[in-house]
Amino acid sequence: MPGKIISELKTALYGRSSVFVGSLETPTERIVYHIMYETIRAGQNVIWICLRDTPNIIFDKFSSYGIPVERSQNGLWFVDATITGDRNMNPRAKRCPSMDYACIIMEAGKLMKEHPGSLIMLDNLGILAALYRSDVIIRPLKYLDTKIRAEGGGFVTMLANKAVPGSVESELLGLIDMIVHVREDNIHALVGSRELSIPFSFSGSELIFGNMDMDGYLKELFSITPEEKKKLELEVEQKAHLYREPAD
Repeated sequence: MPGKIISELKTALYGRSSVFVGSLETPTERIVYHIMYETIRAGQNVIWICLRDTPNIIFDKFSSYGIPVERSQNGLWFVDATITGDRNMNPRAKRCPSMDYACIIMEAGKLMKEHPGSLIMLDNLGILAALYRSDVIIRPLKYLDTKIRAEGGGFVTMLANKAVPGSVESELLGLIDMIVHVREDNIHALVGSRELSIPFSFSGSELIFGNMDMDGYLKELFSITPEEKKKLELEVEQKAHLYREPAD
C-alpha cells in the first residue's frame, strides 16, 4: 500500500471500534492481517486478543499471506485466551483461561498501559456469539471498548457474514461503531446516509487500494464527530467502576 494510504488507514482505526464482515469467499481475514502488519510497520503497537487462533497459528497465517512478520516482531503482543494455547509460549504472549473476561481485560489493560495508543485486535467476534449468552458477553466487551479508547487506541475485529436480526451476533454488531463489509473486490460501508465503496486488489502479497481520493474516503469512513467524542468520554466515566483495576 502507498505510504499516504497506509497512514490514513492506520489513523482512521483509532478512537472507535470497527468490524470487518465478509463471507468465506471474500479475503476479509487477509485484508485485516495486512492492516495489522502496516500498523506495526508504521511503528505502532498491536495487541492481539486470541480467542480462536493461538499466537503461533497467527504467525503461520501471516506467513501464508506472504506478510513478513517475524515471531520476535517488535510491536506485536498477544493475550492468548484460546482453549488449547500454544505448547511453546511466545515471550510476547500473556496466557488467560478460555473466555475468562476478567483475565483478558486485566492483561490487555496492562499491555495498553505499557504501550498506550495500541490497536487492539479481537481475532473473531463470532467466537463470542457462539456462546449464545449476550448478557454475559456484552458488559465486558463494552467495558473493554471504552478502556481501549480511553488509552488512545482503537478496536478492530472480524465476523463471518451470517448474522440475522435478533441473534447474538446482531446484538454484538450493535456495539460496534463501524461495520465494514468486505466483498470480492471492494470494502463497503454506510456512513450516515452515504454509501462508501473502496476497491482493492492484490499484487502478489501486496494489498492495493483503488486509485481515487483515498484520503478523503478513509477519513469520512472512520471519522469521529465531536458529538461522538463527548458521548465516548461520558461512557468511559460512567463505566470505569464496572471493573476494578488490578493492583500493581
